[in-house]
Amino acid sequence: ATSVHVNWLAGCAMMMVFFASCFCFAGFQAVSGKYELARPLMAAAMMMFLSCILGGHFFVVWSKSAASQVIKDVPLTGVAKASKDYQKNALFYLKDGSVSTAQMAEYKLCKDKLPVVGTCVYNYYCVAPILGGEYEKGAQVYAWAGVMSHVACNDPMFVKSPAREAWNHDYRNGLGIPRSRYWDDAIDASTKKFGLKTGDNAPLMTWVKDPTHDEKTAWHMGWLVEFIVFSAYLIAMLIYSYCVGFSEEALPEARKIMDPYAPLKPSRRK
Repeated sequence: ATSVHVNWLAGCAMMMVFFASCFCFAGFQAVSGKYELARPLMAAAMMMFLSCILGGHFFVVWSKSAASQVIKDVPLTGVAKASKDYQKNALFYLKDGSVSTAQMAEYKLCKDKLPVVGTCVYNYYCVAPILGGEYEKGAQVYAWAGVMSHVACNDPMFVKSPAREAWNHDYRNGLGIPRSRYWDDAIDASTKKFGLKTGDNAPLMTWVKDPTHDEKTAWHMGWLVEFIVFSAYLIAMLIYSYCVGFSEEALPEARKIMDPYAPLKPSRRK
């Protein structure tokens, strides 16, 4: 995905250069009084700018979802070693394991304090161990599933959320979450409450069916927006050409604009 990121950034740079060139050239033609040529070029520049804004949103989402690190076909007992120093959104494909939802724990963080009333806005770091079999006291946990929520982890809204519902399925796939001290506090709460053992290198992940879903959706939506914008521009230019028309008197003027040093074509005999 890293090489794809570089290619995408290079493509964006080329689009912006093309946009700037069209805009500047159209502005020069408009100042020179050559409005027939300036209008479609100015429209092309504005459509390019619009596509960069709309499509760029989805490409930014895609770039945040895409990951170059893949931990594939690894048994649960070896995932910590295989995923050492894993990146955010690293793709995990496990051979075994399931989320033990009964051993869930949370850490509550006061993220923001509302003025006047002094009430906290909390973030809840919800974690549950990924086990290779049934829960046993003193079991070693090699990986964790985590979800950051804005409601308590035992709240019915969280329990019914798609991220929490995924814990009920043996997907054995995940997206890496970098461990922070808040996640570590939630993991410590689970290990102390249920008598579990774990290591600092045990990876934390978002438990999902398809780790590449968000990446593929954002990529396709970005290109769909680009296609719609440029299709609209093409249709608009076709309508513009039909309405303005091309007369025999307009051709010499167009030739002067496009190539001022070209020899004039002799007039047709009548």
